[in-house]
Amino acid sequence: MLQKNSLCAAFVCMFAGLAVVLPSQALADEVLLDNGVRLKGTVSALAGDQLTITSDYAEPIKVKTSRISRISTDNPVELQMKSGEILKGNLKTGDDGVIAVEQSAGRGRVVVDAKNFAAINPPPVNQWHGSVFAAGNYQTGNTDRAAFRLGADAERRGEKDRFGMRFLYDISSQDDDLSSRSVFGSLKYDYFFTKKFYGYLGVELLNDSFKDLNLRTIVGPGVGYQIWDDPKKALAVEAGLTYFSNDYKSAKDKNWIAARLAGKFRYQLTDSILFTDDLVLYPSLGDFSDFNLRNEAAISTALGSGWSLKLANILEYDNSPASGKKSTDSNSLIGLQYAF
Repeated sequence: MLQKNSLCAAFVCMFAGLAVVLPSQALADEVLLDNGVRLKGTVSALAGDQLTITSDYAEPIKVKTSRISRISTDNPVELQMKSGEILKGNLKTGDDGVIAVEQSAGRGRVVVDAKNFAAINPPPVNQWHGSVFAAGNYQTGNTDRAAFRLGADAERRGEKDRFGMRFLYDISSQDDDLSSRSVFGSLKYDYFFTKKFYGYLGVELLNDSFKDLNLRTIVGPGVGYQIWDDPKKALAVEAGLTYFSNDYKSAKDKNWIAARLAGKFRYQLTDSILFTDDLVLYPSLGDFSDFNLRNEAAISTALGSGWSLKLANILEYDNSPASGKKSTDSNSLIGLQYAF
């Protein structure tokens, strides 16, 4: 009797184990590569051309989308194509080898090409994201120098628009004397007429007493074209008109109409290294040899948990500065950045 009860208990344990194991296997996503390798787990992310598959038995595996011949997911995903189109449903590969998104009832089946995937389960729209940056340096000896920079960027992307703002505060001293101090802020609104073409309205404000500036105001509309915009890279070019005003402390105030030509570039060099560059040129419409330029380049290395080490340089050029002031200012600092 004891042996019979033991056998029954064994069968119960076995079936209970199968009940736990089989569903987990049935619910696993599956990716088949062109070399015959079959991967099971959860399709969790897509960055650039690399698909990430996670599991509870190994480290995350990354594969190139160009190597995928078959893919299936057991739970609906949100698939963003490089064209900007968003599809929701289960990814399935038919017997003919064609990958498709099985959408909800009534919406049908849409054939897709893995090479055209831009993102899987991208961040929700209408949510803010950005970063906070703090940097500084300190030198003692024959010369005592100290510098500090605090910056913040935030952006919200909607279905048809994008809103961004930024803030920068710089201060430095040499031999206990204040040598520079500036405050910069900007707001910009973009409205997308198509997936790539948009109109914008922007405003920039700068206070820099060491440039004799009470306030520099730059405001105006324009148009832009988003050439690339995916997790690996982004490139946008813009052109517009702007009202440019310099309210000086001592010099005579100046204001004029200028063109605005800009480029914004981002590239993920490796999984942990990111390069960005923002260039803006303001040529005066009255005299094209009279112009202002601002370029901000940065490279950051991810440290984990949203933190990264960032090296940034801001180069500013004013072709006609206030009397006694230099045309070029360059400021480089290294510090910590936190992304949210």
